[in-house]
Amino acid sequence: VGGRQPADNGPPGLPGSISDQVRLIEQLVAMQQLPGKDQAVFRSIVKFYEQKQYKKGVKAADTILKRHPDHGETLCMKGLTLSYLDKKEEAYELVRRGIKHDIRSHVCWHVYGLLYRQDRDYLEAVKCYRQALRIDAENMQILRDLSLLQIHRRDVTGFAETRRKLLQLKPSNRLNWIGLAISEHLCKSYEFAWTCIDNCEKMFKDENIAAYENSELYMYKAQVMEEAGKFEEALECLKQHEKQIVDKLGLLEAKGRLLMFLQRYTEAAEIYKKLLKCNPEHHTYVLAYMANQPQFHRFWPALPAPVPDLPKHMQDGGEEQKPAEPAAPLPATISCFPQTVHPSGTPIWGWLAPMEAGKQQNKRVAIGKKLHKRRLEAYEPLVPPTDAEEEEVCKFFDELLEEHPTSDSLKRLVLHFITGERFQRRLDVYLRTRLRKGVPSLFRTMRPLYFQAGKAELIEKLLLQYNKCLEEEVSWFGPAVGEAASGDREDEPPTSLLFTRMVTADHYDFLGDMEKALEYVNSAIAHTPTLVELYLCKARILRHAGNLKESAVWYEDGRSMDLADRYLNTQCVRAMLRLDDTQGGMAKALLFSKEPDSPEAANLHDMQCMWYESAVGRSYYRQKRYGKALKKFNETFKHFSDIAEDQFDFHNYCLKKTTLKAYVGMLRMQDRLYSHKFYRRAAKDAIKIYLELFDMKARGEAVGSSAANGDGNAEDMSAADKKRMKQKLKKEAAKAKAEPKAAAAGGKPKKVDDDPDGDKLLEKDPMEEANKLVKTLVMYCTNDAATHVLTYDVMCRQGKLLHCLQALLKLWELSGRDNTHYKLVAPLAHFCFVAELEKEGTPAAVREVILSEMAPVLGVDKAFGGVADLRVAATKVVDQVEKRVRGTAELPLAEAMYSLKCLRHAGRDLKGFLETEWNPQGAFALKECNKMMGYLSSEYGKDSPLSEKFKKRCQEIFPLMEIS
Repeated sequence: VGGRQPADNGPPGLPGSISDQVRLIEQLVAMQQLPGKDQAVFRSIVKFYEQKQYKKGVKAADTILKRHPDHGETLCMKGLTLSYLDKKEEAYELVRRGIKHDIRSHVCWHVYGLLYRQDRDYLEAVKCYRQALRIDAENMQILRDLSLLQIHRRDVTGFAETRRKLLQLKPSNRLNWIGLAISEHLCKSYEFAWTCIDNCEKMFKDENIAAYENSELYMYKAQVMEEAGKFEEALECLKQHEKQIVDKLGLLEAKGRLLMFLQRYTEAAEIYKKLLKCNPEHHTYVLAYMANQPQFHRFWPALPAPVPDLPKHMQDGGEEQKPAEPAAPLPATISCFPQTVHPSGTPIWGWLAPMEAGKQQNKRVAIGKKLHKRRLEAYEPLVPPTDAEEEEVCKFFDELLEEHPTSDSLKRLVLHFITGERFQRRLDVYLRTRLRKGVPSLFRTMRPLYFQAGKAELIEKLLLQYNKCLEEEVSWFGPAVGEAASGDREDEPPTSLLFTRMVTADHYDFLGDMEKALEYVNSAIAHTPTLVELYLCKARILRHAGNLKESAVWYEDGRSMDLADRYLNTQCVRAMLRLDDTQGGMAKALLFSKEPDSPEAANLHDMQCMWYESAVGRSYYRQKRYGKALKKFNETFKHFSDIAEDQFDFHNYCLKKTTLKAYVGMLRMQDRLYSHKFYRRAAKDAIKIYLELFDMKARGEAVGSSAANGDGNAEDMSAADKKRMKQKLKKEAAKAKAEPKAAAAGGKPKKVDDDPDGDKLLEKDPMEEANKLVKTLVMYCTNDAATHVLTYDVMCRQGKLLHCLQALLKLWELSGRDNTHYKLVAPLAHFCFVAELEKEGTPAAVREVILSEMAPVLGVDKAFGGVADLRVAATKVVDQVEKRVRGTAELPLAEAMYSLKCLRHAGRDLKGFLETEWNPQGAFALKECNKMMGYLSSEYGKDSPLSEKFKKRCQEIFPLMEIS
């Protein structure tokens, strides 16, 4: 008491008491304040930056820095403007200097964050924004920018927190209420989300808001309620605001869907009938209307209500909500409906289907001599309808046709639900009209019917009748089904015979009878040699027959008949790339680019032409030019990265325009972006290349531009090849000289590729690159079995046993827990018999997990006692696989190939059986024949008796097939 008080020291680095430190900070802040004139100049810098006049902004910044060289905010703004003038290093240096001189300025930290955001370093940008908010916690602009970064990075919890702060700071702004509602919706706090919308409605009910914005808000509110499983409340919301909703089509679709989920089928049927009046060609409206008819529920059931995607604490049953009731099983017909009707429905082409929709489809179906993948538009009933039900279906569609007599879809969809003479009679009426009219796409509309048993034969019977009767003296289609021939015959136009022959050729092509297909298409060409579609038809038949050279010739003939048709040009390009003529294919592709004289395909890359990149990359892969192939696949990866980044511009735009449903849909699309077919295809092919490069290095083979790109040495070239190479180098040298002159003369300098052969990509560690791609596939494409097969191939080469185990378990789940499934048996046998499970360095815990987790896969109730016990159980599985190979001549070639790999890994050689007894029968697919031929050549040698035997078998099935 009475003693001296200890000094209250502040943060380290600032001397003296707190009052001294405050005084010092005030002096520093005063030093950073600009005079009035310079403040106006500073504001002009910001204005120039917003108007993208960066050079003027730099000049304005320099005028301030001449008088105040250490002004932090000006240094930062100059750095930000320089970053848009491709001076990144100088920009970062200036911003860091600015922060050093004015570390307490929120402007400096905000600018630093903008610089990082520009370079897509979002984590560092968020750190900078948070530091700026520590200085100015209520800065609306920084909070908005932070929220954009958070939703872009899918930090939905942080996004909700930031939007809440924005609302607290400015509750009078309508967008802040909408932003908070979206954030809570994405956090699955559904009730809080629609409460925000309700509050927004009450607060701004007197304001003059556009009708469209109000409409979107009501529709979005109903969507939130639907996702929460509150179907009654969502329906009530739509009914309450029906007059205010301007999207009448979306309103009807939502009401019909909700009524179906609530099992109010009569009301739902009325809604879908209204939708049919809007668009009688829409397949989904017809099928949904039919699904809401109780008399059809045995073979075409209504879709059950989806299970709401609730937060974990709600799923477990907490104070907020009781545990959800078990979901009703989804019918197999779920794959016939899109995701706009049910979340587990089939997505549009390219996107990976959910597990429920994917499981319902039998991937391969034997039709005639060929094996086909089941198509999404093959609407097959759950069970075959009875005779009375078929009659009811006909009556149902006839009533609809009375209201919509011109609808093509109604006349076609009924064919999926009837059989026998009913089917043949209605198909007869359908075909005659369209053959008479000359519809080139007629076979494509009929194609889904071939996937239903017995219908291909009935179609063939009709087509043969048409061909026979149209060739008679009085050209006619013949008597109608179920009627006798009469004397009254109307003469058909010559085009009827022409299109009948073309459809018949397509029919036999689909059945795998190439000889008859070519016979009919040749007769059609002889009849009318000027119809382009006939040339494409013949080219297609030759391609399916395996004769790629002749196919390319006919595609080129078709293209030359109409040089302005982009589709014909595209088909010709694809045909040339199948022949590995990459230069010729590129030349044809560039005919429709903006710069036809350009030797590079830069325009195709700018247009994100991914089918072309995939085709060229696969062509280089077949030529073993791995560097060039990887270069093409990396271009595809860049497209997807750009698409992911392009969403940034919409985070703010969609809020302002109140396009809320579309915005949430876009976010969800971006969340599954890397499951698209083009990415999956490029990633799988790139992984296969990296695996081959790794194996080449393991064998001690050279990997480089000469080895991995398949370029031979000059000594190995023929005289003609040397001459062509010399001319090519001469042209490239002349071009290199001409480009600087063009640039100096004011021409636009072309981008120079510093790695044309992809050598830099070949220098990277193949396993490291493969790991990155596998990680993406596992994250986004976990429902695709090929993902886990490739994951196993990559991880087993690195000795990562737990990752291999994880891939096997996922494959087992995807195969319906069938341990003899053809995609599972090969990696399973490799893991059990080839992988070093008994290696000394393997931790005991890892081995224990393997022995425990593999037990159910191999059909054992309890964990294995050791690796020997595991191999005994695995031997029983391999026995089943061997029995299947030996005893099933009709085994599809894909399954036979995987089974042979399995037996090979298990140490069993079936060479004797394959050479003497094996004679594959049944339906075949050209792609599978090529794969099996490649496998047999790699295992037993290209000229081995077994390879030669299989080649002969392929020639029997595909007589026109070219075998190298």
